[in-house]
Amino acid sequence: MQPLVIDLSNKAIVIAGGGKIAARKAKVLLEQGANITFIAPAFSNEVLKLAQQNHFQCIEREIVLADFEDAFLCILATNNRAINNHFGEILTQQKLVCVVDELTDGNTIFPATVTRGHLQVAVTSNGSSPKLTRALKQQLSKQFDESWTEYTAFLAEYRQLVKKLPISKIEKNDYLQEVLADEFRVNNKQQRESLEALHIAAVRSTEGKI
Repeated sequence: MQPLVIDLSNKAIVIAGGGKIAARKAKVLLEQGANITFIAPAFSNEVLKLAQQNHFQCIEREIVLADFEDAFLCILATNNRAINNHFGEILTQQKLVCVVDELTDGNTIFPATVTRGHLQVAVTSNGSSPKLTRALKQQLSKQFDESWTEYTAFLAEYRQLVKKLPISKIEKNDYLQEVLADEFRVNNKQQRESLEALHIAAVRSTEGKI
């Protein structure tokens, strides 16, 4: 497996299944802005509520291969192992496919993810031990606390300002390396002062060109 970070905004995602696992996968994708369609003979109240709140489509019937024709990502979460396996074998030839009850039948795995602002840390055991994955996620959640949310926002703004400075690549790298010190993460005042200094430097460099 090769880890990738994929932008799913406005992408078509088909979830075969209408139960709690289908709902769980949809919740993971909520913040991605994807276009989700559920297909199943019946839907749980949780799925129906999700669909209503987020304008997702629910198609009440058994799945057919044509349902996945325009899907960017296919999630097979039916309660029938044979159906998941059958469609997984076919769809993995051309699509991104997650088979929830047997990860090796698909080619895509949902990792456990910790998100703090711009920072996203993902971990998976590739299906060998979901308990291990959950334990590692808990450890990462403690290691990367909420201070990283504001810190990564600072790093993003800081980097954009450094890129605009009329200095050498080596000097820019020195600037960017300096703010990786842990003292910057926990010192909001130091972050603000650094940004203000760069803003002034950027303005002066622009004035010098006029």
